[in-house]
Formats: sequence, structure tokens, C-alpha cells
Amino acid sequence: MFLSTKMTNWNSRRFLGRSIMAVLPPFNFLTLHYAYFIATPLICSAIFWGSSTPARSVTYVDALFMCVSAMTGAGLNTVDLSTLNSFQQSLLFALLLLGHAILISITVLFVRKNAFQSKFKHIVDERKRRSASSTENSSRIAHLDPIAENGDTEHQRSFKSGESAHDGSKIMVATRAAPADANASSSEEDQIQWVDDDQVTLGHLNHRQQHHHHHVFPMVGVGARLDLNNHPRDAVPRLPQREEKREEENLPALKGILKGTQKYFASKGLISRNSQFHGLTPEEREKLGGVEYRAVSFLLVIVTLYWVMFVVCGIVGMGTWIAVNHPEKARENGLSPFWTGAFFAVSAFVNSGMSLLDANMVALQRSAFSLLTMSFLILAGNTLYPCFLRFIIWAVKCLLPKSPSWATWRITLDFILDHPRRVYTNLFPKRHTWFLMGTIIILNAIDWAGFEVLSIGNKEIESLPTVYRVLDGLFQASAVRAGGFYVVTIADLRQGLLVLYVLMMYVSAYPVLLTMRTTNVYEERSLGIYAHDAADSEQGSRPSPNLLIQLIRHRMLGRRDGSTPEASRSYFVHQQLRSQLSHDLWWIALAVFLISIAESDHFSKQPVAFATFNIIFETVSAYGCVGVSVGYPGSNASFCGAWHPISKLILAAVTLRGRHRGLPVAIDRAVMLPNESLEWAEEEDAALRREQSRAWGVEKMPVGSV
Repeated sequence: MFLSTKMTNWNSRRFLGRSIMAVLPPFNFLTLHYAYFIATPLICSAIFWGSSTPARSVTYVDALFMCVSAMTGAGLNTVDLSTLNSFQQSLLFALLLLGHAILISITVLFVRKNAFQSKFKHIVDERKRRSASSTENSSRIAHLDPIAENGDTEHQRSFKSGESAHDGSKIMVATRAAPADANASSSEEDQIQWVDDDQVTLGHLNHRQQHHHHHVFPMVGVGARLDLNNHPRDAVPRLPQREEKREEENLPALKGILKGTQKYFASKGLISRNSQFHGLTPEEREKLGGVEYRAVSFLLVIVTLYWVMFVVCGIVGMGTWIAVNHPEKARENGLSPFWTGAFFAVSAFVNSGMSLLDANMVALQRSAFSLLTMSFLILAGNTLYPCFLRFIIWAVKCLLPKSPSWATWRITLDFILDHPRRVYTNLFPKRHTWFLMGTIIILNAIDWAGFEVLSIGNKEIESLPTVYRVLDGLFQASAVRAGGFYVVTIADLRQGLLVLYVLMMYVSAYPVLLTMRTTNVYEERSLGIYAHDAADSEQGSRPSPNLLIQLIRHRMLGRRDGSTPEASRSYFVHQQLRSQLSHDLWWIALAVFLISIAESDHFSKQPVAFATFNIIFETVSAYGCVGVSVGYPGSNASFCGAWHPISKLILAAVTLRGRHRGLPVAIDRAVMLPNESLEWAEEEDAALRREQSRAWGVEKMPVGSV
């Protein structure tokens, strides 16, 4: 009776635990990111509100909105920053830095570096323990757990000799990685894992940590399916290396898209598109782990120096320039000139748009130094950051001496430049980097041309000298897509230019995020493309679409039937774009709808100031984390400063949602900690591509990106 009651209680607790896990989001990068951006403003808002002078001169809703706006880089302000005390201004200054994407990426690099070190230390300790353990303990085999053994077991010898166990369904799942420098004991047998089922996948291996992935809050990133951890129904096991090489020789078309690993370490393995290494032995996986560890360590130093140098140089440059040349601009608002310039510089680098001056950059619209410096900081801190970073790494590689003592670092830099998305989220291959730069230049050129052409007849802009009119247009083009500053009064611009700005704020994150997801090492797995692949019998039973439907799919929607590798690649980009559009539009539409309802009384009293277009403009600016606002008559704050508290809270939620739209999906090599599951996933994806290549016909396969 007692045992039955105990079992019942245990089952109840287990059911309750599973129910809670089903409601809570999974523990991954996106979950932690959301938690960080929610908890930090909540804590700081209480401090911000409590430090108001006089007491409670700033409402708590305004305090919360200001902290969220600073943290997310939205830059909208419901109160004038010049009226805040120095402590409150300093708190916003700190939040601007704490929410910057580059600083967060530095944290990710630091965590991944420590994860590599912990893994290597664990492997070394495990080898020492196995060496000292008895033969009885070392030969113990656990199903679905690593085998702690020193010599070959009967299963291993059976696999090596080509024999089959359990009808040949046993396959190697993963090997432990170790740095290349720790290969002193590489002659020892590595721990390997054997299973009786060829359908073990990344999701199955993590089953103990995550019972299922259909959470109420999935937190898998835009474009990722809820079943992204699933892989195909008929998973293809990894082939022994000699059979794999023989197969590649029989598929000559694959040689055009595959490269060897000899550039980084001695190996017979291959590198397919999107920098996937496969066909590696356990020893070669160890060497790859060492190269990746050195790459992450180097990037941690370079990215940290990049962030610190730009912040420090920006603060010193802008602060000193305003203190020397235009101190009266700051003193008119009761501010310190150097502090005003420093706040300008940081706000520009983090792409916030917050300004201590009530007039924003209008006060400096005839200052060539400040316009050029701020434009450069805006681009360096966001849209062109991947381009600048790749150029710096390339320059460091060119400056390295040719002596053999620097060979290790040359290999590391080559690895970073050739396979950047294995180690960092915002570093892309050469072709994608050029494409990103070209896209940014084109979009900024459109903004600049729109500013110059659509401002013809605008007395405020035509009163400026030609040189400053051009500089102001270039600055506004850089700021309207991300920076958030305004060099002319936005409300005085032509309606057509405001519509152009809405479109540009909406697509502000698209160039970088689409490049990020297109270069994802696990692009198919992140989308779950293989999860719903129909069996051959199902595909054969499906009727083919008629000619009209095919024409619409191919010509109008850009879709393909998935019968070629080109179609798979095109499907990925189109799927990401469609997912991002649907992710954005419904959230913006819902926010505009709710805010319009809440502000109905204001619209009745002031229909021009509270026009629906102005609400749309403010909402899109908040969602794009831009910060440009049409303003409100008689106030220096943003338009949202005149809204009801409920509308401000809705807009704060919009900024949080918008801040997370530019993040990678949950399965991304650059944000995941190193483990054996990733190695197995890489081998599995390569096997799947071989199977699909045979089905598609390798003679049609194009040269892919590596």
C-alpha cells in the first residue's frame, strides 16, 4: 500500500513536471536572450523611477518605456532626456551599452570558449580515468551512453572488419573532440557510441533534457519549424570513410562543390557547402575542435577590441569636439558639453538615436565633422559591422609574418575567413559579405536620393547650403534605417518621403538577418526541411500540379517543386523571407490596431496629430528599433510621449519583439555549445545530401558555396 501510494505521488510529480516543461520555453540562446532583455529593463526601471527628481516626476510607465527603449536600441523617448538628472542619464547610457548586439556576441564567444575548454579538460580527465580503471570497468557497455573503454570491444572489431551487428543497423553517433594541441594521447581509442537504431537525431539525443519540442513558447527563431530537431524518417547512417570516398569518386559532379581539409589539418575528410565538415575520423574531429577553439579565442579578442576601440574613440572624439567647438549647444539644455558628445557617440554606435539635446541632430546639421563621424559610427555598429570585421581579420592575416612560427595563426585566420559561420554569427563568407555591402549601399543611396528629390520645395531644407544639404541627406540615409537620429524635423518632410522611411525602417534588419540565416551551417536542419520529406511511395501517389499552378509557383511566387538542388537552395531563402514577413506584419498590424483603439479620444480631439499614419510610423520605428519619430506639437519628446500608458506598454512590447527579429534560429553553430550531437548532425546532413544528389541527378548539381 505504501509502495503504491509512493508510485502514485511520483507519477503525479512527473506529470506535473512535464506539464510545466510543456508551458515553459526550451532552454536555449533565444530564451536566454529574451530573459535578459526583459529582466534588465524591469530592474533598471524601478531604479530609474525611484531616482527621479523631484520624486515621481517621471511615471513608472515612462520609466519602464525609457529603459526598454534604451536596452533594445529603439531610441524613442517619452520624456525629454535633458530634463532627467545625471544619474538617470547615466543609467540610460549603461543600458545602451548593455543591449548592444556586439557586446552580447562577445558574451557568446566567451561562453563558447569556456565550453571548449571545459570539454577538453573533461576529455583529458576521462582518458586518465579510463587508463587507471580496471578492465572490467572499461569494458562496460551502456545503451545510448558513451562506452568507457580503453581497447576495442567486440562491437568495434565487428564494425572495423565490415561485419554487421543486429543486421547492420548499429552506427557511430558521435566522437569526443579535443584540441589539436592535446593530441599527445591520440593513440588511445576515443570513446564512441553505438546504438541499434539508425534514426537517432539531434532531437533524440537531447530527449532527456527536452521531452518534446512542442512548447507553448517554442522560441526557435523566425523561419524555424517547431519540429526543427527532427530529421528524416529514413536517416542515412554515416558510411565508413573508405566507402564514403569511393562513393564520392563515383559521383564526379560532387567534386566541384567539395573541398578537402588539408588546408587546416591533415585529413581525408571533405567540406561541403556552408562549411560542413564530414567524413572525419575521431582523431580528425579532435584537430577540427582545436582549430575552432583557436578561432573562437581569436575572435573574442578581436571583437572585444573592436567594440572597446569604437566606443572609446567615439566618446573622446565627439565629446572633445562638442566641448571645443559648440559648448553652447549643450549648455542651452543645462548639460555638460563633453557628456553630451559622449552620449551622442554611444547612441550612434549602438544605433539607438537617443540624444540629450532636445533638438537631436538638428542642432548640429551644419557640422561636417559630427555628421561624418556619427554616420561612420552608425554603420560600424550595425549594418556594416560584418564587413568591417572581415576586413580587419583579412588585414591581420596579410600583416602576419611568413615565418613558420606564425603558421598556426595563419591557419586559424584562414579558417575564420573560409568558414566564418562556424564560429561567429555576424561574420560571413566573402561572397555574402560583398553582397551585404552592395545591398547596404543601394538602400542608403535610395534613401539619400529620396531625401534630395522629395525635399525640393521644402523651405527648411532648401535654406541649407548645398554642401550641408548633401551631408544632411547622407546622414539621414544612414540614420533612418537604424541610427534613429534626425537632422531635420521629420514632421516637416513630404508625405512621400515619410512613406519611403516607413518602408526602409521595416526592412532595416533584412540584409543582415537573411545573410545570417542563409549562411547557417545547419540551414536544412534549422528549417526542418528533412522532417517532412515524403516517402517515395507518397510522392509517387501525389498528383502533379497542372501547368497553370506550376507557372504561378515558378514565375509569380518564385517557388520550385523541390526536384533539384537549386530548388532546395531557393526554397530556403524564400522560406526565410516569407516567415520573416509573416512574423513582422501580424505583430505590427495588431499593435497599430490596439494603439488606435486606445488613442481614440486623442484622435477625436486632434485628428491631424493622432492620424493613423503617424501611429503606423511610430510603431514601425519601434519594431525596427530605429527611433525616428514624427514628434508631437509643442513637445521635444517622441510622438509616443503623448500616448496613454497602455499604448506605451504595447509599444514597449513591440520594441522587445522587434529587437529579437534579427537573431539566428535556435540551431546555429555560432551560438550552440560544442557537443557530440552537433558532430553527428554534420555527418548526418552530409549523408542526406548524398542521397538527395543521387535522387536529383548529380549532373545537374551546381557549384555551391563553401
